[in-house]
Amino acid sequence: MQPKLLRMAGLARRAGKLACGTEAVRDAAGRAGLILLASDAGNTAGRDAERYGKPLMILPYDKEELGRAVGRKTCAIAAVTDDAFCRGIIEAMEEFE
Repeated sequence: MQPKLLRMAGLARRAGKLACGTEAVRDAAGRAGLILLASDAGNTAGRDAERYGKPLMILPYDKEELGRAVGRKTCAIAAVTDDAFCRGIIEAMEEFE
């Protein structure tokens, strides 16, 4: 069974409230409430995430784990565009820690 944090990311994606990938995140950055970064994301993705000026969460999951959760092969960076999903993902991260 997937951890709650990854399930929340997958739900957000299916609801159309999660943008995955560098270009999609760039387009959604203005609406994003939270930027998610895979633990093994490259330096470019990290710099991009910081540039958007949104809260950044570095996940304890790699690109493949995040990708599987959101229906892709890999995903290094994602933007959550819904406040309820942002809260749910933050709560799931707090439970993880």
